[in-house]
Amino acid sequence: MRQRKDFQRIEGVKSSRLIVIAAEGRATENIYFEAMRQELCATNVQLVVLNREDDNSNPANVHRQIKDFMDEYNILDDDQLWIVIDRDDWKEKMLADIAQLCQQNTNLRFCMSNPCFELWLILHLEDIEDYSEEDKKNLFENPRLSTHGTWTKYHLRKLMGHYQESDYDPSILLPHVEEAICRAEKLDINPKDRWPQTTGTRVYLLAKSIMDR
Repeated sequence: MRQRKDFQRIEGVKSSRLIVIAAEGRATENIYFEAMRQELCATNVQLVVLNREDDNSNPANVHRQIKDFMDEYNILDDDQLWIVIDRDDWKEKMLADIAQLCQQNTNLRFCMSNPCFELWLILHLEDIEDYSEEDKKNLFENPRLSTHGTWTKYHLRKLMGHYQESDYDPSILLPHVEEAICRAEKLDINPKDRWPQTTGTRVYLLAKSIMDR
């Protein structure tokens, strides 16, 4: 087994805590978290957003990317490594296996959005509790709307004026992150569950950690 390297910590910050994110999407999550790193990251937090070069984004591969990082670098007790995935149509056994692996390591965090990460983005701009029953159903089921993509992507385009998975302006969202956190917390009616069984997202926990709340 090769010797692990020390990760280069922030100079001058003795107690810097490392937060590493591996996400299912190639671009959407990275755009958002890179913006958070620049604008909202606490001074005692060092945020690293891992990139992927392929589209093989199933949860097992996202976990493998985090594991590769852990195999390469020494991880300290306070460091956190987050696996950010969507509920989508993944088999429950696969999700349960990844959630269990995270529970077995105190540095790992399992962070799922149900149905998808776009829910977290929507919560910056709208309280879904105000939705009609039809819109709540559409949000949870997130059907594909012919050429418009999924319901959540189409809805974000309406809210933001322009939205594509690899091209959107996170500066529209970040001023409202506290509202998104509050709304997501209210949706998390069973926080002890391994992931939200109904419409919800655990990204609020990651956002609070990045901002050291």
